[in-house]
Amino acid sequence: MTQYSRPNEFDLIKKYLSPLTQAEVGAALLRDDAAVVKTKKNYQLVVTMDTLISDVHFVEETPPDLIASKCLRVNISDLAAMGADPAYYSLSLSLPDSGNVKYDASWINTFSQGLAIEQDLYNVTLIGGDTVSTPGPLSLTITAFGWVKKDCEIKRSGANIGDLVYVSGTIGDAYLGLSTLRKNNIKIEQPHLNYVIDRYLRPQPRIDLGRRLTGFASSAIDISDGFSQDLGHICTASHVSATIRASDIPLSETARAMVEVNSKLLEELISGGDDYELLFTVPVKFQKNISQLAKELEIALTQVGNIEPLLDSHLVTFLDSKGIKVDIVSSGYQHF
Repeated sequence: MTQYSRPNEFDLIKKYLSPLTQAEVGAALLRDDAAVVKTKKNYQLVVTMDTLISDVHFVEETPPDLIASKCLRVNISDLAAMGADPAYYSLSLSLPDSGNVKYDASWINTFSQGLAIEQDLYNVTLIGGDTVSTPGPLSLTITAFGWVKKDCEIKRSGANIGDLVYVSGTIGDAYLGLSTLRKNNIKIEQPHLNYVIDRYLRPQPRIDLGRRLTGFASSAIDISDGFSQDLGHICTASHVSATIRASDIPLSETARAMVEVNSKLLEELISGGDDYELLFTVPVKFQKNISQLAKELEIALTQVGNIEPLLDSHLVTFLDSKGIKVDIVSSGYQHF
């Protein structure tokens, strides 16, 4: 019988987490109570935090390196939405208590290796955090830090009447990935199955796009809780409404083929969440700039609607290809 093995807190930090801090001397190899990092002249520090819980934000059977990947990437996506460059992160790791054989030294090793890969990919460094044991499910909280030039951050509150609404990439693939993992009666054949699952587990933070949108975008948000709900957040913050052409919302070949068979699926794709694409608004005068940006970054940037005056409490209106209003009942993921 294999003996259960998990390092104690200090050995865990020293062996698995301290190596992730070596690019930042201010982290002091996690030996101090806090990190000390230098500020950058003419830059502002952007800070964001997200918590992911097992069987809520990812299925329990997810490999530890993919959990690490998603946990870090969703935070980096928040920085991208602000136009910031990622720099540092701290990690709170709450591991189920020592009686849970699954979260042993091997699990921790694979998890930390996953973080190392993501650090190299996105040029970020661990600078601190906490490790605890919990009787509950696995819980991970990351606080991410990034730099943006002074007064150049992109906020949710800047959308203006007449602005164009854009979205990057495609919408709904992550919803399909999660649905297949949870066996929610959605059947997808290979190789499309691997694609949608990867879209769910390994979102692609649009760092380059967010950086290049500075000076063009009047507002932006990353799509975590669903296209419809997150656009509503922009509208609320900016005191405007939006009209969206539902048929123009970009879908992958896989998703579009499924919608052609079941048109009701479109509503689920629009409100499903976990896309981590950028949803942003742009003044009409910058429309050509966005087209050029799409070519330079080799990424689809689709204009899907317009910002309009807020006449009542209804924030987002969806129209079909004939201009007829489409009712979207599901507003998106609800945290409570």
